Amino acid sequence: MNRTVVMGFLLTLASAFFFAVSGPIAKTMYEIGWTPGSVVLIRLAGSAVLLLIPSLIALHGRWDEVRANWKTVLTYGLVSMAGVQGFYFVAVEHLTVAVALLLEMTAPMLLVFWIWARSRTRPATVTFIGVMVSMVGLLLVLDLRNSDISVFGVVMALAAAVCLASYFLVSAKDSINVPPVALTGLGMGIGALVMTVIVLAGVMPAGAVTSDVDMGGYKVSWILPMSMIVVFTVGAYITGILGLRYIGATIGSFLNLVEVPFSVIVAWFVLSELPTPIQLFGGVFIVGGVGFIKWGEARLARRVASREVVVRTEDLVEV
Repeated sequence: MNRTVVMGFLLTLASAFFFAVSGPIAKTMYEIGWTPGSVVLIRLAGSAVLLLIPSLIALHGRWDEVRANWKTVLTYGLVSMAGVQGFYFVAVEHLTVAVALLLEMTAPMLLVFWIWARSRTRPATVTFIGVMVSMVGLLLVLDLRNSDISVFGVVMALAAAVCLASYFLVSAKDSINVPPVALTGLGMGIGALVMTVIVLAGVMPAGAVTSDVDMGGYKVSWILPMSMIVVFTVGAYITGILGLRYIGATIGSFLNLVEVPFSVIVAWFVLSELPTPIQLFGGVFIVGGVGFIKWGEARLARRVASREVVVRTEDLVEV
């Protein structure tokens, strides 16, 4: 394993940790009266301001690359920033952090069907087994016997999964020459503008309180958790883009599943919140199913590579 791959793994793990911490911290803000609209707006706007100078420095003499990739940059801001964060933080308001995150982690399944539709190459049988196992896990996580689960929260979490799948695809594009810091900064700025319109329109009402926040049994000023959310958001996206460019969307989306245990641990310490045993069991199925999906993708990649070698050999023989 070369250094580039190792670095990609480490950066992707760091990104998963930063993302995992944000959910539980945001929920502590909800408990004192904050709304998802306010949390997401400050998260995006604060991150955009924090990255303004680094982004301008990184883009010095490279604005042509932004103009050449403006559609990708716009999509990144709308979907990967405003979409992922908006839907996920609304879901966290109605579900436990672990359940919301497990539903969001179905994104790799969506990637399988998207790539299948685009490439018109049928996934390996093992991939379909993985999808079925993950679907069983999804049903267990939803715990349909529990009538208290929020259908609205489930829909929001699955919408976040769709946006997350887009994030993996866009972030992994090594053909985009926009520096990762600048791409993140521009995306944050676009996302902040979108969230401003959404909040002003009343789609996601704004609500903020300056009371102290209870974090793991300790009372702290609301400024601390909001600052942590902004800093961790910047760290999550920058390390995520760098990591995905090193190891690709497929491996990155699989490795990103460690966000689930990270989030469960943080939610336990910060919120004393744990999923039910059956939901934990379902989480194991989802992770295991994604493992099968990735195994199937690896087998398919080897199969396609073998066919290409055979075709090239036949062409040489004919010549």
